[in-house]
Amino acid sequence: MTRTEFLKTPDQSVNRKNIKSCAICGYVVAGISLIINVFMLGNYLGVIDFLFLVVMALLIQLLQSRVAAILLSIYSIANTIITAVTLGRPGGWWIVVIGIYAVYYTFKFQKAWKEYRESDGANLDE
Repeated sequence: MTRTEFLKTPDQSVNRKNIKSCAICGYVVAGISLIINVFMLGNYLGVIDFLFLVVMALLIQLLQSRVAAILLSIYSIANTIITAVTLGRPGGWWIVVIGIYAVYYTFKFQKAWKEYRESDGANLDE
């Protein structure tokens, strides 16, 4: 069984749904960020923010990437701190929440996948 097939098993439905939800929320926040930064504020560097968020969300959704989830969390925490210092109020905290959930569920899935591969049942399927 491949990792993708394993993700689609009923046992992994909670992980699959939560990872997908994190990615979808990431896409939504990226879109909102693009609209606010580029179209409303005229900050064209917001395109970089948009692209980073979309790429991380894609990697989380398609590859269940722990690295992408960690990078998203670090980036979002730094972004929230910088926003708080410059504007005097925290901003971008939604992506912090998404990143933390993504880290939790990608690690949970990868642990289950590792346990499956190491189990005797995985050897019978091959």
